[in-house]
Amino acid sequence: MSRILPSLRLLLPGMALSIILAILATLTSREIAKLTGIAVAGPILLAILFGIVVRNVRPLPVSLDPGISFSFRTLLRVGIVGLGFDFSARALAGIGLRGLILDLSIIASVYLAALWFGRLRGLPDSLSLLLGTGTAICGASAIVAANGVIRGKDEEVAYSVATVTLFGTLSMFLYPVVRRLLHLPPEVYGAWSGASIHEIGQVVGATLPYSKEALELATLLKLTRVALLLPVILLLEAYVLARARSENPSLARGKRHVPWFVGAFAGVVLLNFLLPLPPGILHLLQGGDAAILAVAMAAMGLETHLSRILRFGVRPLASGVFLWLFVSVTGLALAMLLYGHGSLAAL
Repeated sequence: MSRILPSLRLLLPGMALSIILAILATLTSREIAKLTGIAVAGPILLAILFGIVVRNVRPLPVSLDPGISFSFRTLLRVGIVGLGFDFSARALAGIGLRGLILDLSIIASVYLAALWFGRLRGLPDSLSLLLGTGTAICGASAIVAANGVIRGKDEEVAYSVATVTLFGTLSMFLYPVVRRLLHLPPEVYGAWSGASIHEIGQVVGATLPYSKEALELATLLKLTRVALLLPVILLLEAYVLARARSENPSLARGKRHVPWFVGAFAGVVLLNFLLPLPPGILHLLQGGDAAILAVAMAAMGLETHLSRILRFGVRPLASGVFLWLFVSVTGLALAMLLYGHGSLAAL
């Protein structure tokens, strides 16, 4: 106990600042939603922005650093584990072959496009893979989870999170406009949104005002993309290790381990499938996890130095724009092929 108390005193100042910013972000997000009638800016985006502003407006005391680092690195991993409670795992079994083909096609093509365009623009593979992960899987949480094996710089993680959050938010507003212009039926629109919009909240925001059918299909496809996080990270682990060995043949053949929180996430999903929790408890756990993620994202912002991010220039932003357009166009084409009139409905 005598050892724990000094450690807590060391962590508390930075954690307290992260919590305060997360609370402000959550309250601001709710007020914006009340005024606009839609979730324009979620707590995660606002928490990051608030943290960046506080970090870069004036120097912060060094005493805050341990708690900020703990909130970013440890609490965020706990939050990723808690994402497993977002699954109605039994419902995922009903996605069908069409849905699985759609999600897998999106994920594979986005990663290939991210690496191709990133190398074309001279970006490090680590940054391209992080941008690809956020676009293909589920935004900020997937980026941090994947970075456990990609091992990109903190600035690359922050840049990727900010970029995919921005374009996911744009999708939430622009997809309904495209839906009206193209007169997309509910099933096609739901499939397109669920397979290509970045965050689950953005998927809901884009489909909820349209129809229940579109919302349910979009949510199901989105959750399936999140469920594929574990196999994707295992593949990323194999890719990164193989690339490292090709560049350095003398590299030891010892295995690198998948981060503990990714395995724990899979365990929570499995537990939620085998022993479904009562709705009240499940809702409480989901709310608590959202709060933990907001605190962690505020800490990420507090660890972000704009001067370091600006060194990247516009090249990563161009990659983010390209991936956003790519996933949107590819997702729409596949959704129309698999769910439109004359589609492969038998699958």
